Amino acid sequence: MDGCPQKRRSCTNQTFLSCIDMSSTFTNVSGKFSVKYILNLILVDEDDRRYFKQQEITVYRKK
Repeated sequence: MDGCPQKRRSCTNQTFLSCIDMSSTFTNVSGKFSVKYILNLILVDEDDRRYFKQQEITVYRKK
């Protein structure tokens, strides 16, 4: 993206996770624990301001 984004404009991002060793997302395993994954996104503009976003993702097995 070049320049200042307009209001309500989305900025798409594609992240390949195949190179990361991850298990599936598990919820309440035997009533003891859960496995969740959270992506942290940090955008830095040309004035060195930082914008933070956290997004929980769900990981499925392909088999």
